[in-house]
Amino acid sequence: MIFSELAATWLQTRKNKVSYSQFKNLRCYINHLNRYIGSAVVEDIKPIDIDSLLDSLTDCNPNTGRPASRQTLVDVRSTAQRIFEYGLDLELITRNPARGREVSRYAPRRYRRALTTTEQGLIISTPHRARVGALVMMLAGLRRGELIPLTWDDIDLDGLKISVTKSAECKNGNRFEVKPGTKTAWGRMVDITLDLALVLQEAKKAATSKYVCPRSNGQMHTLISWRRMWSSYIKSLGKAPGAEQTNIQEITAHYLRHTYATLLYLSGVDVLTAAKLLGHSNVKTTLAIYTHLDDLILSKSVDKLDSYLSSALFRSLA
Repeated sequence: MIFSELAATWLQTRKNKVSYSQFKNLRCYINHLNRYIGSAVVEDIKPIDIDSLLDSLTDCNPNTGRPASRQTLVDVRSTAQRIFEYGLDLELITRNPARGREVSRYAPRRYRRALTTTEQGLIISTPHRARVGALVMMLAGLRRGELIPLTWDDIDLDGLKISVTKSAECKNGNRFEVKPGTKTAWGRMVDITLDLALVLQEAKKAATSKYVCPRSNGQMHTLISWRRMWSSYIKSLGKAPGAEQTNIQEITAHYLRHTYATLLYLSGVDVLTAAKLLGHSNVKTTLAIYTHLDDLILSKSVDKLDSYLSSALFRSLA
């Protein structure tokens, strides 16, 4: 059996076990693998072949013309490991050639940024029909797919909680399909702040739809209606006073979720609690965000030291 056949067989076993977006990602990683070892006989593939393809992706991702990010390399390697483990289960091979392969420490890291304080203020103060949904993502950490099917019945304003138990995925065409559970689990309960609860309370009084962030006709969003609403929202944010000093026009829904993770970190929420609130199935995902924020704060601290030395100490010696 050649690798592309084994990979296709393994991918089919994942179809009903992961979300549609995860399934698409796996298919993308397999495409990377097939480009280098797809036609190779599985039992002939050696560790050096995996090293070679990871090095090639590090130098240039064929899809973008730029070096692949470290996370992409990790995901491609992980996918290869899982496929070869499947080959072991089928007794096609006696060893996993992807096991123990290293990803270059020099591969670029790409992080979604958190919104600045000014940008957060624009989200809070700029009137728009997307405002409430944006606040839920920024202050409660919901994913776009979790916000779209969210109804007022999912929110306990007295108990200050949001019950996140379903998510929407767009598999084919324009319509979202709602399924029980979320991207990584059956669901979660998110505690919300009093300030967010007060905003939601006012919005609920004026609501004419059961959805917290509906399309203009009150129904649940389609992919096109969401994109139109978001585009309109970004334009409104860009015209708001103070927006000219920001890069708010570049933000996506996930920037808001990353901002929530950053706010948890800055508030001193421990990583295990943050993982539960964010709905991460693996605490390593949350830990990676927290570690990145640690590095940023350390870097800013050194910048402050550099500024002090330049303006105070060295200037006094001049």
